Amino acid sequence: MIIRQGIKTDLEKIYQIEKLVFPKSYWSKSMLSQELQFSNDRLSWVVEKCQELIGYCMLRFGFDEIQLINMAILPQYQKRGVGTSLLNHFLNQIPPKTSVSLEVERGNFPAINLYLKTGFEEIGIRKNYYQNGSDAMVMQLTTK
Repeated sequence: MIIRQGIKTDLEKIYQIEKLVFPKSYWSKSMLSQELQFSNDRLSWVVEKCQELIGYCMLRFGFDEIQLINMAILPQYQKRGVGTSLLNHFLNQIPPKTSVSLEVERGNFPAINLYLKTGFEEIGIRKNYYQNGSDAMVMQLTTK
């Protein structure tokens, strides 16, 4: 398994994974493309296995925090440590005492368990956050 920075040529596969994992996703191909642009305020990581892209995460950097804005792993690789490896990889790249936050759909128990296992804690709820009307759980972690 290889974890590397995402690049523009990863867009098609990232979009396919996004639509497979989140069929009613808010993320369009052009929005995902913007996140892959080289910039000081955003960074994407991808996971490859046998030269196949199997997952990704996208980060945005604010003044005093990092937001994990999107993450998906192909279903056949979920619950096999891929998401944990990806999270730990990017968390190990950032300075100590950095706040990392994310929103996750309240009913997405596999993702919530992954984030809890990695050290994130629930800090709030955003009502009707998603297009389907479901709430988002706001989670946060401060790196050590």
